[in-house]
Amino acid sequence: MTVKRNDRRNDVDDPNIFCNGDTRKIWPLLNRRAITTSDDSAYQADAGVPEPGLFLNTSNASQRQKESRLLCQQDPESFHCAIGPILLVAQCFGLLPVCGVLSASSRGLAFRRRTLRAIYASVLTLTMLVVALSSIVHMVRSVDTQTFEIKATAGAVFYGNSVLGSFLFLWLAPRWAPLQQEWRAMEQLIDRWGRPRLRRKFSVITGIVLTCALLEHTLSMVKNTPNYRWNTTANMSLNNFLNEYSHNSHEFIISVWGYNLAVGMFLFVVSKIATFTWNFTDLFVMLVSTGLAERFKTLNTRMTSANATTPTIVEWRVLRENYAALSALVKRVDNDVSPIVLLSFANNLYFICLQLLNGLSRPDEDGILNSVYFFGSFAFLVARTVGVTLLAARINDQSRIALPVLYTCPAKAYCIETQRLEHQLATDDIALSGLRFFSITRNFMLAIAGAIVTYEVVLLQFNLAINHK
Repeated sequence: MTVKRNDRRNDVDDPNIFCNGDTRKIWPLLNRRAITTSDDSAYQADAGVPEPGLFLNTSNASQRQKESRLLCQQDPESFHCAIGPILLVAQCFGLLPVCGVLSASSRGLAFRRRTLRAIYASVLTLTMLVVALSSIVHMVRSVDTQTFEIKATAGAVFYGNSVLGSFLFLWLAPRWAPLQQEWRAMEQLIDRWGRPRLRRKFSVITGIVLTCALLEHTLSMVKNTPNYRWNTTANMSLNNFLNEYSHNSHEFIISVWGYNLAVGMFLFVVSKIATFTWNFTDLFVMLVSTGLAERFKTLNTRMTSANATTPTIVEWRVLRENYAALSALVKRVDNDVSPIVLLSFANNLYFICLQLLNGLSRPDEDGILNSVYFFGSFAFLVARTVGVTLLAARINDQSRIALPVLYTCPAKAYCIETQRLEHQLATDDIALSGLRFFSITRNFMLAIAGAIVTYEVVLLQFNLAINHK
């Protein structure tokens, strides 16, 4: 059957229309050949759909140059520009040592092994590994004694998390530049429907998380220096402070290394780096999730407005390809970020259980400062875990919002492209995961709560059994 191009919109219900190969290739996420019709060009001019060859891998040199210039344009609301200053702060602590995080476009990103950033990150990772191994030595020694407590594992888990976090960000560094180039290509494709204000959202999320983390860690330092007199000049020396702090917070290291001023200064600096790594792991998952969820939100807004105006077959096709491109990007991001997601949830789950155990076994005569620190630290830990879960679950939530809109599509506008989009949204599982062991949805929060209750009962029974020996 042959269908004339000029009659294409009048026969939207005829499936044979799509037998002539009239599809496009969206670089670099879809893999189809670009063939443009006159009707498509007219719609592109009116609705702002990408021109033929834009985001396409074709043999036309001028089209490739135009594509390259478009990807290199600076956009302050792009994900690369919005997260750049935050990554620069993280690099001060040896995380994600990628060059060009403040460049005008993602084309300026590069990972080089012999740069100062990469060497600095590698040195910090090795340093954390030494501290983590010392913590494990103390934990093994404690297991052999009759006074072993669950909290003896806290140091090994805390610094082990820092080592794994630093290593995973090193592993992500060479993958970050190509990932951001694909992300930018997707943004250029979808920005015509609207552009979310990522910079403001990222600033708010980062400010809240890091400010709360700073307050929590400050309370921790004050709690671990109970005998230090801040208003007594005779006692106000760096050595006295570090001695008090190291013996109370890093007894598991002092028992292996011994104490001197150099060890005290080393442990003070290393503890700050490890604390930032712990908090930034959660923050990074929040920012990546927000960047993807906001793009789905933009497409959902366009879908709702298009459905109210009886869209044509070309409009449905463009929306379907946009959703397909964004879905492919989510899967690519999940492939690179899922180890960090798994580390984030595993670490938070352990420390929530540990904090609950410490809270249930606290002595009645515990001081006011210790009580303030316990409740503040525990509230921040739970709030941060809930924040990571909800923000990551928004990707799955936003990817399914458009499905009820398709169910209300007018009969005269329903076509094969609408059907394909409906099938895609109904069957495709779009969500971040923890190395594919679990997918982060809203239901996952209930699973976390159930796991915390189960593990807490086991820990309480184990702790009581040890104390009664």
